[in-house]
Amino acid sequence: MARTKLIAKYAALDTPDLAERIHKAITGYISENGVDELPYLELNGRWTGTLSITDGGWRGDFDFLYPVLSMCRVDRKGNVFADMAKIEKRVANWREILHTPHDDDKYIGVCDDTFEHGSYLEDDANDFYSASYKSELKSFLNSDNPDILEHDKALTEIDDLFRDEQNPAAPKRVFGEGFAVQRIDSAEDFRKLMEAIEADAAAGGSSWINPDFDMDNIEEIFAAEDDKSQKWMQWIDDLRNGRFGELPEDFDGLAEHE
Repeated sequence: MARTKLIAKYAALDTPDLAERIHKAITGYISENGVDELPYLELNGRWTGTLSITDGGWRGDFDFLYPVLSMCRVDRKGNVFADMAKIEKRVANWREILHTPHDDDKYIGVCDDTFEHGSYLEDDANDFYSASYKSELKSFLNSDNPDILEHDKALTEIDDLFRDEQNPAAPKRVFGEGFAVQRIDSAEDFRKLMEAIEADAAAGGSSWINPDFDMDNIEEIFAAEDDKSQKWMQWIDDLRNGRFGELPEDFDGLAEHE
């Protein structure tokens, strides 16, 4: 059940100054890009030690991965900034996950006997892998007649390319772990995906859709997401313009509730 190889693999990320590095990354992002998109962003720390803030990408099972806003605070003047106490809490939680052996370790390839170094891509290969999946998904969603089987075939070809280069013996899988490379942010794109899966199932394939899922609710789901985004910036604007009256000096609009 030892995890010494996994822990060693993440040594470049699991450094004593990890919390400070995350604080610096979030602070730099806000300074350069503002706060509008923060509700949609995650901070990803890879085994290579690289930290990135994005809305998607190829993620490792043991990467440091948390929503950016979960590591921020908003003061009474509507300023958004990284919060060291929250960051340190996330870092401690991640370290516990990384360092704690589990009965299933041998089955998920993270004990010393089953650990496979070839499953870990370098940053440039990881970026290209994500970009390839993004491109294929975009092409699929933009097609007039999206075919889920052709989409699967294209994704498998991408997987095969990286397996051949990194780990030829790895088991084949489509939509493998870490598949979260592009946010589908419109009802139309989501409907295309669902309808393509249903069309494949009707032709004898397998459906991945919950039979209780109501296609008519798609519009409402995405309308609610759009409304949430507008409310975020409206709330920040209200704070900055004092519309909530006098707030406590230690106010934190993102305070965690016990």
